[in-house]
Parts: sequence; structure tokens; C-alpha cells
Amino acid sequence: MSRSNIRVELMRNSIMTNPIRAVGLVAALVIGPILACTDLTEVPTSSITPEQYYKNESEVTGGLAAVYAIMQRVGENPYNLSEITTDEMVVPTRGQDWYDNGKWLDMHRQTFTPNSAAAADNMVSAWNDLFTGVARATVLIKALDNVSFTNKPRILAEARALRAYYYFLLQDLFGGVPIVTDLAVEARPRDTRAAVYAFIDTELNAARADLPDTVATNDNGRLTKFSVDAILASLYLNSEVFTGTVTTTGLTKGTAHWTEAVAACDRIINSGNYALAANWRSNFTADNYSRASTREIIWAAKFVNQAGLGLHFLMTALHYNQYTPSPWNGFSTLAETYNAFDPADTRRQIFLIGPQVNIETGVAVTQRDKVTPLVFTTTIADVTAATEAEGVRITKWPNDPGHVAQDNGNDYATFRLAEIYLIKAEALNEQSAANTVAAINLINTVRARNFNPAKPLALTLTQAQVRDAVLAERLFELTAEGKRRQDLIRMNKFTQGTWSFKTSTLAYKILMPIPQGI
Repeated sequence: MSRSNIRVELMRNSIMTNPIRAVGLVAALVIGPILACTDLTEVPTSSITPEQYYKNESEVTGGLAAVYAIMQRVGENPYNLSEITTDEMVVPTRGQDWYDNGKWLDMHRQTFTPNSAAAADNMVSAWNDLFTGVARATVLIKALDNVSFTNKPRILAEARALRAYYYFLLQDLFGGVPIVTDLAVEARPRDTRAAVYAFIDTELNAARADLPDTVATNDNGRLTKFSVDAILASLYLNSEVFTGTVTTTGLTKGTAHWTEAVAACDRIINSGNYALAANWRSNFTADNYSRASTREIIWAAKFVNQAGLGLHFLMTALHYNQYTPSPWNGFSTLAETYNAFDPADTRRQIFLIGPQVNIETGVAVTQRDKVTPLVFTTTIADVTAATEAEGVRITKWPNDPGHVAQDNGNDYATFRLAEIYLIKAEALNEQSAANTVAAINLINTVRARNFNPAKPLALTLTQAQVRDAVLAERLFELTAEGKRRQDLIRMNKFTQGTWSFKTSTLAYKILMPIPQGI
């Protein structure tokens, strides 16, 4: 099979036609309000319980697909909050387009409050989507008490690890959130961020033992021991932030776990299951689900070129006349971010700048007036009144030749081996200044495929210089992959940093406000 079983299950299990998906939906509707509402007087007239379904392995697999399906939503609002709040992306207002009550600039300028435009839309949606994943996983975990089959330990481990990953994203965005592991209808207190961190750590390590080292081609996208290691490596990398305390004056860092981060990275690197792709761009093309295309992807969110199941990143960035159907002409990167890339770096090819063509036909295109050639500019003069051609566009996930309308089949790489090298480099460097050469060599391993002739970093860099080099390399390697906000927070550059259209902001805004009224 050329597509994974998870992809197939995503296509088969629509909410309207399959009761397995409905179980997850009902759980989300029941658990979701418990987290935030105080009025619990309304009693549902009917419900679907775990005991009514999940009678065999086939039904359980359908339920698991509903938990995996939330990974597609991770690429929407959680992704936008992780990118547009940083120097990687901005969404200018273009005439009547992209104002949306000011939410996009509210994000980028970090002016969000519990009741602002971004909170009322993107933050509410991110909260609800991720807790829907928690709810679906919890329903499935509880239902597994009532059914027996050979692969039950693996599926239980997948559900636990997925729930832990959704909690990883929740605490990253919002800090301390309620930990929900049962289906009782009751008010939930807010747990501390450190408690959520400990829960994630415990759940991932427990789940890891029952996951396979590898998966078959037709199961591509399902969790393995090493995809869990990738989550753990990222968790440990950010542990000083995730176990710290945020007050009005900013972050008091918690406990570092550099040794654990290195160990998680080494398990992946030493497994022999992964290799850097010779062609960096193959990690993002429409055939990136195939290990024949790339062995670099450790874990990916699955997409398919079918209505409602595809990746939409091209639509957010391209001009109205560059694609069919007409894109939305929104997301851009900043001039300083584009200019930070070495012109000799092949990774700079993700950006569109200058005269433009239709990306499917190669034919030159015009602006909406059908006369003026479309030429993307590096700068945006006024982010509140941008022209349709201002701003460098990001096309990291290129066109799928078999796309259906706006739905492309490119998988979204959640973790790649290149990031693992960079996590290990950063952790080694933070452990000790004696590790700087080892850290530099890891960075140079990532850089090597992208320069001809090679441009390795000098082995004489100091510990502080290596720290800056890691942050820079993560920008070059991981732009538009949803990592930038974490990186800037970890390096004390998120609220303190200044870039186009954003000045320094209040230190506590390294966390999103929990939206009001959800």
C-alpha cells in the first residue's frame, strides 16, 4: 500500500457515518465544558459510552484513528500561535483581506489579552482542538478495559502517547492546565505546569515500552519508540521553561534536563532507523510519506489529497493567481528573517521573492488587475495596509501534483532527524563548555547537505557563540515547522526580542492567556 492505514481510517471514519468517531466527539463535548464552565446544570438526554462500542480490534483501530486525526488540527491554530507570534511569520492586512477583527496582528505584536481578537478565535480553537484530542484518547483508554485482543498493549500505548503529546502542546501554549484521565463529569482544577510536565514525562516513558521500533509502510505515521523519544527530547530540551514559574515579571526557570535530552537523541541517532535526506526538500514534497523518498522523518501528521483531509499551507501564502483553486494571499515572512539566510543555502529556496509564476504551469502571473506583473517584495511598508504583492512568501511544502482543490497530500513532519541533531547539539553545549566542539560538529552535520561548497562553522566558537549558532541553525532548518516560539522563549528572545511590527512586550506573554468564555 502506498498510503498508511491511519490515512485510510481518517478517510473512512467521518463523524456523520461512523459511531467510533462519534464517541470521541461526545467525549470532547462532555469533557471540554468541565474544564472552563461553571454552569453544570444541563444534563444531556443521551450519550454514547465506551462500553457501547470498541468491541473488537477493528473498532478500536477506528477509535485510535480519531485520536490521530487531531494531529491535522495541530497544523492549524496551535501552529499559527507558534509561528505568527514570532519573527518567522506575519499576516498583513491587505485591503479587505486578512483583518479578521485584528487577530493576526494581535498575535504577531503579542498584544493578546484574555479577551482580545486572537484569544477569542485562535486561542479558543487551539484549546478546544487539543482538549478534544485529550478527550478522545481518554475515552479510548478507558474503553480498552473492556476488550481483549493481541495488539491491545500497542494501541493503549499509542493512545497514552498521543494524549501526552496533546498535553505537551497545551502546557507549551497555556502553562498549567487540568490533567484529565477519567470520564467523570465534574469540575477540574488547574494543575501546575510542573505537574503537567511530570505527567507527560511519565506517560511517554510508560507508553514507549509497548511501542514498536519500526512500522510497516502501510502504518506510516503511527507512533514508534523513537517518535516518542523525539517528543521526550523536545520536552527535556525545554524543561527549564516547562517546569519554571511565570509571573508578571517573567519566567523563573525550573530544572534543566540536558542529560536526558542527549540520551533521548542518542536512542534515535543510534537506532540506525533514520538518516538525513540527501535532498533536504524531499522531507516536504507530496511523496514524503514514503521511506523511499526520505528516511529523515521520525513522526509525521498524516494528510491525503482528498477533500477535507489535505494540507493547506500553500493556500495561506500564495497569491490569488498562483494556483487553482485561488489561494488566500496571506502569510509572509519578515525581511530580516529572509535576509538572515545565506544566499548559498539551499534552504532559502522555500521563499518566493521577485517576479512570480503560476506554480503549477510556470506561466508568469499578474496582480488582480490582470495587468501589473506580480512581483513579491522583501519589505512590507505598512502591515495594516499592505499591497497584494508585498512580503516574501513561504512555500516549504511544495505543490502536490495530485492535489484535489486546496487539499495536498504532503505529510507534515512533526519531528525530523535534523532537529534531533540540533537538540543534541544544544543540550551538549548547555551541559558544559567542554562540549562545544561536539556540538559544532553536530550543527555542521546538518549544514553539510545544504551548501556546495561546504560552509562549516569554525570549531573555535565559544559556548555563547554556539548557543547563538544553534538558534540560527534552527531558524534555517526549521522555518515554518512550528518550532520558533519555543526556541525564542528558551533563548529569552520571545518577549524581549524586537522585529518588524513588534516591539518588546510584557515578560509574562511567553504564555497565552486561557481564553475566557469557553
